[in-house]
Amino acid sequence: MKQSKLACASILLGSMSLHTVAAPEVPYKQCQSNFSYQLARYQGTTDKNNSNSQWCYLKQAIDGQTWGNVRTETIPEFKTVSGKSCLTPSIFQGERFYGCATINNDEPWCYTDEQGSWEACAPVENEPLLSHTHPQASKRLDRVALGSCFKTKGDMPQALAKLISHQPDLFLWLGDNIYADTTDMDTMRQKYDDKKRNIDYQKFLAAQIPVMATWDDHDYGANNDGKHYPQRVASQKEYLRHFDAPANDPRLNGQAGVYEAKMLGPANERTHVITLDARYFRSPTFTNYGTCEGDKTTILGEQQWQWLEQQLNTPSEIKLIASGIQFLPPLYQGRSRDKYCAYGDGQQFEQAIAELNETGLSGTSYESWAEVPTERAKLLRLVQKSINSGKTKAVIFLSGDQHWGELLQKTIPKSAEHGDAVTVYEVTASGFGQNWPYHIENPLRLPVYADTKGNGQYDQACQFPFTYGGTTYRGCTTKDHDQPWCYTQVDDNGKGIAGEWGNCAPSGATIPTGQVGIVSDNVSNLTTSDRHLINKSGSNYGMVDIDWQNKQIKLSIQTTEEEAVSTIINF
Repeated sequence: MKQSKLACASILLGSMSLHTVAAPEVPYKQCQSNFSYQLARYQGTTDKNNSNSQWCYLKQAIDGQTWGNVRTETIPEFKTVSGKSCLTPSIFQGERFYGCATINNDEPWCYTDEQGSWEACAPVENEPLLSHTHPQASKRLDRVALGSCFKTKGDMPQALAKLISHQPDLFLWLGDNIYADTTDMDTMRQKYDDKKRNIDYQKFLAAQIPVMATWDDHDYGANNDGKHYPQRVASQKEYLRHFDAPANDPRLNGQAGVYEAKMLGPANERTHVITLDARYFRSPTFTNYGTCEGDKTTILGEQQWQWLEQQLNTPSEIKLIASGIQFLPPLYQGRSRDKYCAYGDGQQFEQAIAELNETGLSGTSYESWAEVPTERAKLLRLVQKSINSGKTKAVIFLSGDQHWGELLQKTIPKSAEHGDAVTVYEVTASGFGQNWPYHIENPLRLPVYADTKGNGQYDQACQFPFTYGGTTYRGCTTKDHDQPWCYTQVDDNGKGIAGEWGNCAPSGATIPTGQVGIVSDNVSNLTTSDRHLINKSGSNYGMVDIDWQNKQIKLSIQTTEEEAVSTIINF
């Protein structure tokens, strides 16, 4: 056998301790005929990292598990290329495997006798996988759906089935499309293929819903990693293989990073879909991810910024801009400034925040564009310029990552260089088989409007949080009232000012930005806060519905049961 680095690698990146996870017991017929694990490929089973029990990856997951313990009496006989029978099992350096494996060799092999004779086995391929469908440039987008953070557990099957029933014109996968967290590309490919083999995802592929995508850290490579991830080139190839990029895709022909853009729809009804890569070029955001770069910290890198400016200067009616991390939440204030790699001497960092009127605002403590304020400000100002120069009428940001869904709104202040103030929106949708039932601060969540003491004119913004009767409320309440209400003014301590209250705008109400869409009757059980944060529902996904005739866009967060909340804006 050819010697390789496998001979001395007892602990490998990307490994897992299988015996610590409960798994089903299965007959061999439920096994994939060919699978990879820790830099080796198997045609059969192995006891690697599984307490001497034979296991395999499954053709179909069982109760969320993609692998199973195999009953050895069900394992068939395997033969070499010359027709000799493989030992049952072959034993090499303490590992027992039934069938053939590429351990210490480029091709699969097995022992044929107890004296150590071995021979090669003929390679075996798994059944072909279904492919993703790509959007057609001429097709108008009336409905776009989005989601992220895919796990085969919980109510994922119901969420995916409901999504399919909407038959969107485009679906955007926005990162953590698998949880690879590895530098082992065989492991990464295995996890991508396991996703395609999942019976519920196969229904999604079979529905031929056109797909675009980007990645985030866990499918890119490792938690919160960026340009220092050592396998970013190879990881990009696996990503493009999974999403079935055509042979002429620039990202397969020299482009570094997975960013792309497509102009979809006929003249006067064009949606420009721009997916950003917030990982490939990303500078360290904290010292544990690499050496800080201060004011030179970047998210997109110079090449991608130049490309994005060209895209934003290309005319379209609507622009959808996607990345794996959130755009609009402001900087988290609960962390010392000098903890951020982008802080530098603080001057540019603080100036970028102040110029967006966000000094003192505090957003999510998790990853977001706000961790690099200069990059976020640059993006928002370019978007503002694109709108004011007539290159687009509406910009909607789309994001994933957070394990909750929410609707956000930001008014970008007037600028001598970039023009009048403009309002942009964001839909965050995350994820499938995920849940995050914990309160999350975000002052740029879509406001909830109320009337004035029940007059029916919903033009006052609710002030959250507010205190009433000694209780603090982060959303509308029916306390001592026959319908949801809020205070529209509070004092310095957050206590509601007597008489300054209103009924919260219900479904269909006219508000300053357009209309309220739907507010679920069950919304108080779907959120820990106001109605525009959906974090107690289990799975969620987002929707962008475009009414071209009436020039309206509906933004919504969907659960397995219903449209939880939505808003309608004019463009």
